[in-house]
Amino acid sequence: MKLKTSFKMKITKIIFAAVLAMCAFAAQAQDKDDDFDFPFENEDNDNGFHFTTDFVTKNTWRGMNVSDAAFQPELSYSIGGLRIGSWGSTALNSDDKYTELDFFLEYAVGGVSMMVYDYCWTDDNGKFDYFGKYKDTHLLEVGLGYDFGEICENFPVSFNVNTIVAGANRKANDDQAFSTYMEIVYAPSLKNLDLSFTVGAASEDEDAAMYSRKGGFNIVNIDFGLSHDFNIKDIATITAKADVIFNPTGSAGAEKGEAFITAGFGITF
Repeated sequence: MKLKTSFKMKITKIIFAAVLAMCAFAAQAQDKDDDFDFPFENEDNDNGFHFTTDFVTKNTWRGMNVSDAAFQPELSYSIGGLRIGSWGSTALNSDDKYTELDFFLEYAVGGVSMMVYDYCWTDDNGKFDYFGKYKDTHLLEVGLGYDFGEICENFPVSFNVNTIVAGANRKANDDQAFSTYMEIVYAPSLKNLDLSFTVGAASEDEDAAMYSRKGGFNIVNIDFGLSHDFNIKDIATITAKADVIFNPTGSAGAEKGEAFITAGFGITF
């Protein structure tokens, strides 16, 4: 089943309105915060700068195996529900030239979250050209999500929908394709382990399929995840994690469905 272009445009307009609301919420929250603490001075919340670095056996994204083993740092700044930052990935195998640099803006209030992401990655020729033509080297995505766990601890389910609104996601006639990815996540805790079960689907035009090997509506990501956090005297947190991932449809360029496992660990300061 394919989403019609007019319906996709409606989705995009709704998400853009949500992003504008995010900015308004952020401005209002900052005006009300008369007791603002400088980063690192407030120990009772997550305000301030944060640095995370991950090492993974496979770089995966929404049911796709993007590259082999990778080093993935992230630097972000948080104040209230607003978070802004950058994330990157560099393949550890010298034969794998994959590099990625993303910037993001997120805002969460209650269970609602709104996001804007800018992605830039190595092209098919192994070239990373951040300042090249935007329509050829970047993707601009907006998203909207809701976490039911914020209002009911016994229902740890979240849902989000993300649409590419600018950049390299284009049809054969060079029009913007507006590929959309949506997923639902069930993430319970079992004693000292965090579990996650994710089902993701994509809706996109056949001649601009980015997530799957064919157009229309397809299940592209079934992910079983397991992680555990180790706290080091309130200085840092080490997270060990593993995921088994199935893509029943197969990602773009594949001939059939795919399955793979990835594991790694991250350090957060």
